[in-house]
Amino acid sequence: MADKRQQIVDAIRARLGGILVANGYNTDIGLHVFEWKVRAFSESEIPGVTFRDTDPKIRELTGGMQDVSLPVEFIIGAASGTSTMQVIRAAIEDVLAAINQDWTWGGLAWDTAIDTIEAFAEHEGKLTGLAKISASVKYEQQRPVHP
Repeated sequence: MADKRQQIVDAIRARLGGILVANGYNTDIGLHVFEWKVRAFSESEIPGVTFRDTDPKIRELTGGMQDVSLPVEFIIGAASGTSTMQVIRAAIEDVLAAINQDWTWGGLAWDTAIDTIEAFAEHEGKLTGLAKISASVKYEQQRPVHP
């Protein structure tokens, strides 16, 4: 069985994949979901979203348990045009709605808090609208023990 962190990452990927107009969202960024994408979005990948789980903060509890706060960054990309920032704002709303659908990720976590939301534009030959949502997924886990 995958560890709890991997289960949460899998749940995030699945939830983001459901962001489709056909499911009542504003955008179809669910068609282009990436985990830890390191290159810029290509034309065929936008609108899209990539996410990455970064360095967790771990606090030791009694009884071999740990309290974990896992930072997750969601980067949204949209193509250039007169409505670029409108698409970015709609995609931000979609990602927030997906997170708020169940901030426990199916009971794996006890909370997900939104830390920051930023929108900006990138000009690498062509304007691309971008946004970054930073969140913290909070959960408890058994302290890992190796045999």
